[in-house]
Amino acid sequence: MADSPAPRPTAAAGLSFAFNFQALKNIAAAIARPNKIIAGASPFGALLKDALVSRIREDLDIEVQDLGISFTIAADVGRRVSSSRGSGARGLVVCGSNHVGSVLANKFPGIFATACRSVDDAVNARSICNSNILVISPNSMPRDSAYDIFRAWLKTPFKSPCPASDGQPWGDGIQESLDRAQFEMAQIGVRTSEPDGCVSCAICCLANPQVPDPFEMIPGGSVKIIQENPTSATVKFKAQSVEPAHHHTSGHEQLVLKGKMSVWNLSKKKRYDLVAGNYLFTPGGDVHMVKYHEDTKFFVKWHGHCDMFFNQDLDTAEMAIDE
Repeated sequence: MADSPAPRPTAAAGLSFAFNFQALKNIAAAIARPNKIIAGASPFGALLKDALVSRIREDLDIEVQDLGISFTIAADVGRRVSSSRGSGARGLVVCGSNHVGSVLANKFPGIFATACRSVDDAVNARSICNSNILVISPNSMPRDSAYDIFRAWLKTPFKSPCPASDGQPWGDGIQESLDRAQFEMAQIGVRTSEPDGCVSCAICCLANPQVPDPFEMIPGGSVKIIQENPTSATVKFKAQSVEPAHHHTSGHEQLVLKGKMSVWNLSKKKRYDLVAGNYLFTPGGDVHMVKYHEDTKFFVKWHGHCDMFFNQDLDTAEMAIDE
């Protein structure tokens, strides 16, 4: 009888994991031999980034993709490296605060961005974390040290002897632990549809958001609450849905994320046409009705406990909107 496939690890599996170490080693090997550097800088690191990119292109046989300069560069580099995992690409971010840059770059699956201030930092980051994005700052090191830090980070293999190991090879148990950490951390934020997965802890709930079926709370439209807590929610309405005139016991703020809607504040006798990016505050007690011209998603925050009372039926609302 053929062997059954190894189960995918889940957060509920505790310390018992079964996964393809060989596939993981193939990815690690590709990362150990980078053939491309995706680089960028914040305005505070522009000069150092330009100098590093120029020298890398001149001295090393590696392609450099320069994303330029922006305040979101750490996220831009993180996103690009994440989407090209296993291809041999790594990232370089130069910014005013290397710790902020590493936090932003690490928001993407499979990214191990490390802030390094010395050659020892760089060697440790590669050996222990298999770092695939180097974040450095001209404000936290001598500028002349930056290229040496980059070269050390570039050439150090994963799990190699490093200052943290006193220059000695890591033991088998620690090497296995480092491999396991690479796999486990890469699963953070990856959605799984396994029915027996953990749904109780905060991390798993974020990775596997519970989306209920649509329900008919509003006459004239199907509503789907995507995320909800006691004072806020992300809500979807289908195109052409209508909310008859109603009021809430609490004021609420709306930020349109997608789509197009119109709000008539009957108490103030004003109309607001809203598209993605628009914000509207409606005070508690103000009677208003709404029509959704397209499939619309918005974030709403209530200023306290909020009950909803309808002042109008659906037919009356649709006639008033037509007029």
